[in-house]
Amino acid sequence: MGRNKIIITFTLVLFSLALYSQQKDSVKVKLNHYSFTVGTGWTHYINNLENGDDDIRQNFAGISFKFFWEPEHRLSLGLETGYYKLFKTTHQVNTDTTLEVNRTVVPLLLLVRMRIVDNVYLGAGFGMALLNNKASGANQEITTKTTSLANFELSGAYIYPLSKHWQVGGEARVYRFGSLEDWMLSVQAMCAFRF
Repeated sequence: MGRNKIIITFTLVLFSLALYSQQKDSVKVKLNHYSFTVGTGWTHYINNLENGDDDIRQNFAGISFKFFWEPEHRLSLGLETGYYKLFKTTHQVNTDTTLEVNRTVVPLLLLVRMRIVDNVYLGAGFGMALLNNKASGANQEITTKTTSLANFELSGAYIYPLSKHWQVGGEARVYRFGSLEDWMLSVQAMCAFRF
């Protein structure tokens, strides 16, 4: 009788292990996710020059594109680019000549983002930026392109999941341009696709 109990117990243990291993194999858990985010909103350029001109516009709309690798822990790594107009100014030189100056920037950043609590993220980025300056007037146009290498940003975001793949939210950022020693503030609404 003792031998039969041992065989039945051993058979039940093997059977339960077989069921457990099949259940584990049938449910595949995806450990890594990726997301693509598009954001747009208000930007404000903080100029370090004190020229006192009232005709400088420093508030514009900007757009950003981000790609993140999101493993199953709180830390995500990503890339960011976008397009921002920093300022525009117009000067009336004389009755016939008006001078207009524009500055735009395209950042290329490496990002680190951490989930602090549900749906709340803090992030930082560093990298380069392509600065474009265009001056036009008196039937002439001068365009200069500069590369700024020492740039960084700090951000805070709230991202709400609508479904398994779609997320919406908002983000506030401060961005520093190393070659200009200037700052930009940005508040954006975001839409993300997670896969």
